[in-house]
Amino acid sequence: MSVGRIDGVPAPRPDTWTKSDEGTFCLGCSRALAGEVAIDSASPDCSSEERVRIRRSAVIEFEVRRCPDSADRKIAQSCRTSASAVKAVRQRLEQEPVPWR
Repeated sequence: MSVGRIDGVPAPRPDTWTKSDEGTFCLGCSRALAGEVAIDSASPDCSSEERVRIRRSAVIEFEVRRCPDSADRKIAQSCRTSASAVKAVRQRLEQEPVPWR
């Protein structure tokens, strides 16, 4: 992916875009990929409702890790979910052990 202006002059990548070995992704695509990775690691026999919960949780987790200082309501708006769902994911992440301690 390249970014440029209408006059053809190259422009820097927007701050919300990420670059990895897999490619360059906009924020929306990065969120979608986080959900897809979580679904790929889910049990193949889980229900469609459970898949929705897994995907939603993964997208929220991605956004909380990306912007840990953002308010729950702001993350909820960007993930199209509730602030209470963001709060639950944030609390789960806070309770997970840090690998380097």
